[in-house]
Amino acid sequence: MKTTLPLVPARHAGESELDQLLGERRAFSRVADSCSAADAECLRRMRDERLYLSKSPNWKQFCARYLEISKTEADRIIHRFEEFGQAFFDVSHIVRISPESYRAIAHAVKDKAIEYNGELIPLTSENSHRVSAAVNALRQAAAPKPDPKPAIQAATPAPAPAMVAPPAMHERIRALELRTYDIMAELRHLCDETSRGSCDRQNIQRLARDLRQRMFDLESLAA
Repeated sequence: MKTTLPLVPARHAGESELDQLLGERRAFSRVADSCSAADAECLRRMRDERLYLSKSPNWKQFCARYLEISKTEADRIIHRFEEFGQAFFDVSHIVRISPESYRAIAHAVKDKAIEYNGELIPLTSENSHRVSAAVNALRQAAAPKPDPKPAIQAATPAPAPAMVAPPAMHERIRALELRTYDIMAELRHLCDETSRGSCDRQNIQRLARDLRQRMFDLESLAA
């Protein structure tokens, strides 16, 4: 006699799939200190397929409770994945880089490598210093150049010194952004140079947790 297996309710199937994605995301987080393309793809499926509804009434609460990040940060990660694909995460895993800066150097990133001075440098942790140097050089080369100052004729009297205006707010924020990327890159290098379980690695982990909480508080304040 043929036995008909009971159908799994859609809600339970959704929960099972969501639990699997959450498990995969935790595994990705253990493997890499920063978000990977696979991690971003998991987030996108959770949001776009609305799998989060089996655990939370909305995406915002789900992010805070189960992902331990804000909705804004989760959406930002998904947007970067949709715009740049895996290449952006391959680079940002080695050196912190903003989407604006990545757009300027994206032409040099291909096949899990970055091209600089006619050489393809593989995007691996072993090449972290070379990749960082190449990214910084390409980023500087792509930066807009200031207009050359017009030559002053000898007969023209020197103008009175002008008051130097303070940097605009967006320039100050941009400067802080670049300093932050440099700090995160240096911490990543220190992490690579320390052994897992050592006191130094634990201090880096403690600092990362403290920074994450401070940045979360700042994000809430700026909202």
